[in-house]
Amino acid sequence: MDRPRTGLRAGGVMEPRIGADALPGWRETPAKQAVLDFVHAVTAPDSPDFVAEPDRIAVFDNDGTLWTERPVYAQLAFALDRAAELGHPVSPDQLRAGGLAALAELVKLTHAGVSTDEFAAVCRRWLASARHPRFGRPYPAMVYQPMLELLDLLAANGFSCWIFSGGGTDFMRAFASEVYGLPPHRVIGSVGATEFRDGPDGPELIKGDAIQVINDGPQKPSSIHAHVGQRPILAAGNTDGDLAMLQWTAASSHRTLQLVVNHTDQDREYAYTRDPVLGSGPDQVLAAAAENKWTVIDMAADWSAVYPPPP
Repeated sequence: MDRPRTGLRAGGVMEPRIGADALPGWRETPAKQAVLDFVHAVTAPDSPDFVAEPDRIAVFDNDGTLWTERPVYAQLAFALDRAAELGHPVSPDQLRAGGLAALAELVKLTHAGVSTDEFAAVCRRWLASARHPRFGRPYPAMVYQPMLELLDLLAANGFSCWIFSGGGTDFMRAFASEVYGLPPHRVIGSVGATEFRDGPDGPELIKGDAIQVINDGPQKPSSIHAHVGQRPILAAGNTDGDLAMLQWTAASSHRTLQLVVNHTDQDREYAYTRDPVLGSGPDQVLAAAAENKWTVIDMAADWSAVYPPPP
């Protein structure tokens, strides 16, 4: 979402926009300082690490990086509720036992056979009514306040922010503009087949039951290349599925920042290391962070707030 630009030098080069109250949901720890130092270094016109605005690309994972993924992913909670509504209830235990094959069948049942417009409407109704089982909040309120602040800080300093997630593109686009302030074309996830039809109300796209792209692991850099066309200078993730995206970003010729969200806060969120359904974890990405001096965000230590205040 475009934001107004202010603080321009002669020649149209922006001065850094980093106020004394930047990132108020972050504690005064090395993680916050790493973010602020990076943003200043790549946006200050007289900095040796200055990066021109068109090259300021930031990419984010979604589940577990921008919002809560426990006890199950929000999209999975949606699919389970949708399956029950359609008369074919499925339990999380059945999914765990069936693995990827069972998950694929659930996606086919709950995501296929409707138009893209109908699916978006179903998603928005669910997002407006469903509540997180532990916190009682609507799922769009389960976003991380510190990451919303980071998105705003980057946008104010000329960054183009994108989401590259294993979650479904259509599901994420149902809330991303309102919650994250990102236009739909900057929200890229896993993609299912669609078929063009001339429906009763005019042309429409019908969602099929084939999954064309699972946007995880090494697929993420490929998706970034296809949709952005250039290497990012900032990447944020939380599991081994984000490792390739972080590595791809770190190999840029510009100064870069890699952020790894580590879930350590059982009281305010969850403390865990394993994926809630399929069992992937952060072992490789945390090892790479240690080896390459990437910034690990310790949720309990580095964030003074986790969720936005209630309205």
